[in-house]
Amino acid sequence: MRALFRSDLFRSLTGGFVMGFAALVAMTPAEGTDTLKAKIEAIYKA
Repeated sequence: MRALFRSDLFRSLTGGFVMGFAALVAMTPAEGTDTLKAKIEAIYKA
């Protein structure tokens, strides 16, 4: 298991997911987050 975490493949995959998540967050329009926040609040109030 330790060898898996130290492998280059694991590091590359993890780095790719982190960079992809950061790109999604950075490129999300502000209006979309307001709409999403309103929908989540409506679900919890119901």
